Amino acid sequence: MKNTALVLSNEYWELTIQKVEDKEYIYKLIDKKKGIIYSDQDYHYRIITSKKKGIRYAYLAHISKEYKAKRLMERKISIIDNESLIIEGKFEDIDLWITHEFNLKEGSRWLREYITLSNRGNKKVNIGFINFGFKKAIFRQYSGWSDDLDEYQLTSIPSRRFSNYSVDRRKKKFSVNDILYNPWISSEVEMPGYCSEGWLWGKENGGLLICKYNQKDIEFSRFSRNSQILPGRGAEDMFIIFGGTYFYEGFPELATFLDVNQEYSFGATKYIVYEGDYKEGYYLYRNHLEENGHKYKNYYNPPVHWNELYNLGWVSEKTGFFVDSTEYKPYTLEQLYKEAEIARDVGAESLYLDPGWNTKLGSEIWNEERFGSLKEFSKTIHDKYGLKLALHLMMNFEGENEPDEFYLRTKQGVKVVADPYINLYCVCANEYWIKEKTRRILELAKDGIDFFMFDFTGFSMFMADDLGCFSKEHGHEVPMRRQTHAENIIKVVQNVKKRYPKILIEAHDRGVKPRHPLYYQHNLSNSFDENWGFECMWNPMQDLLSGRATQLFEYNLAYSIPLYLHINENSDNDNMLQFWWYASLARHIGIGGLKDSKSYKYQALKKAMTLYHKVKPVLVRGTFYGINYDIHLHVSEENKTGVILAYNLTSRAKKTKIVIDLSKYELDFNIIEIFNGIHEKLYSQPEFKKSGLLIEFEVVIPSLSPIIALLTNQTS
Repeated sequence: MKNTALVLSNEYWELTIQKVEDKEYIYKLIDKKKGIIYSDQDYHYRIITSKKKGIRYAYLAHISKEYKAKRLMERKISIIDNESLIIEGKFEDIDLWITHEFNLKEGSRWLREYITLSNRGNKKVNIGFINFGFKKAIFRQYSGWSDDLDEYQLTSIPSRRFSNYSVDRRKKKFSVNDILYNPWISSEVEMPGYCSEGWLWGKENGGLLICKYNQKDIEFSRFSRNSQILPGRGAEDMFIIFGGTYFYEGFPELATFLDVNQEYSFGATKYIVYEGDYKEGYYLYRNHLEENGHKYKNYYNPPVHWNELYNLGWVSEKTGFFVDSTEYKPYTLEQLYKEAEIARDVGAESLYLDPGWNTKLGSEIWNEERFGSLKEFSKTIHDKYGLKLALHLMMNFEGENEPDEFYLRTKQGVKVVADPYINLYCVCANEYWIKEKTRRILELAKDGIDFFMFDFTGFSMFMADDLGCFSKEHGHEVPMRRQTHAENIIKVVQNVKKRYPKILIEAHDRGVKPRHPLYYQHNLSNSFDENWGFECMWNPMQDLLSGRATQLFEYNLAYSIPLYLHINENSDNDNMLQFWWYASLARHIGIGGLKDSKSYKYQALKKAMTLYHKVKPVLVRGTFYGINYDIHLHVSEENKTGVILAYNLTSRAKKTKIVIDLSKYELDFNIIEIFNGIHEKLYSQPEFKKSGLLIEFEVVIPSLSPIIALLTNQTS
């Protein structure tokens, strides 16, 4: 009936669904505290199905993309217990139904959204495109901006400009003009539909956080433009679509087809209003992840690793800046023991072996011919040097001598090379591989390994379109889905953790392109402990000064899952700027690259490590706050003390003002001790002003240097 409305409301949100015409509705989403209307159109329900066999389809990205999309025709809307507003409906010309729920609990700041599709027909449905979401008019051709949306901006979570090793979005945030005229990003950034884990949509002082959470499948949150063409050349009204669900690069894969009587439930979408700058929105996202168990474990206390690679070279590199000469020679047992001596002397706690310890890359078989038994080597490292032992693992592998079922095959049955640079073949992560890979890693683990890195997980890294394995003998669907690959990689991790729960494990991206949410698979039973630090191990000083390492800073605003990262201390300066930057942002740090114990830099690193061990508990297990890019605060989980690290990334000394809100960060201290990067005390107690709950002090930081301020509470 016309003007019929149903309302879901609490003190924070009001969601109204009003029928305005036959089969026409308005979904109005309002922030009640500020009166901001975030949605003012009918909810965008669009789906494209295909009669063709197979599950992968490509659709053009221009404005006519949805012109054949099916719309929602029938709707039954109801409210249950004043907490859930449920829409049930059927799409036109097909027996595909949707159950769409909005949940809003009394007193909750979070509005939650759940979507389930059901095939109630007598034929399998292949789905090639989905675009469901709230809709808001931002620009009208004949009147201009809607509301004050020209003042809004869009920010991606959990990184703004930089992502992983090669993606640069060119901007940290995007204006409504960027969205309106669609010059937002280059196509190579691989973000069609503006997909990310979450989004901040608002002004400088706050706005709307939208995020997606799905541990079952790989799924992203989308924020995109949508145009309505009007009469006249180039005339169109413009809208934004957000929330709901969307297909991004074929994800979530398990939703691309539905058998008869089958249903699929997408991950939850969550909405919350944030106050302040983007960091406050990131903290809310971090809280949301922590509530879902995405944090370091109770036993987490990672040892500082010493990576031999920076001194001894990489077996796949042959030449390069790691080694002294242009002729690479595989490292020897004696050289490994020498690295252990350096590790112990510098203050590291574990020896980490990068590729080169095994018979072949990715074999996970210890090379006894070169190094003797692993059991004896491990015993020596533990007992003689007082270190733990860590190993690098590869999922893809070298050569053609592995069992035949390990190899990913094309339609023509050809083995696929994962990386021609180092002659690695793509693994087909099937059940045969899981069993044998698990067996080999457990053989290593029983001899006293304390840490494993799961690396080179790439799913047909250089293969066109990532089509996967087509072998019919491997026991997987044909072709193998990326989802299956990711699930089977994590099964090996879980098999190791079941037997050896105290072994720390870092797991790279589980081999899916273009990427996956960084929380994905983390809090499963017996899963991994750490994420990788975005490959900032090769040129860490350049990454820091260029700004590419900003993504580590932003990750820590949005995540409490620890990062693991190696840094080459040979590229650091004498002030240990690089060391302290990455030590602040990687809860698990690995170092290496120095061997002349008489050199100034070697001694500087030893001094830095002495100070690091004093503050390590707070850096590893404390709560991270980014006062700004150059000032980091870590608050202890045990008491209300903390550590501040501030950096001067310029070529001139500068005076830095540090202001701390004691109530915001739950701090309580009366002593501030300030050190430079090589453990020299600069101030026993600097002069600071206290105004209510604000503490303010200034320090002069030399060029390209850090300062480390210990905030302690001492009673007289």
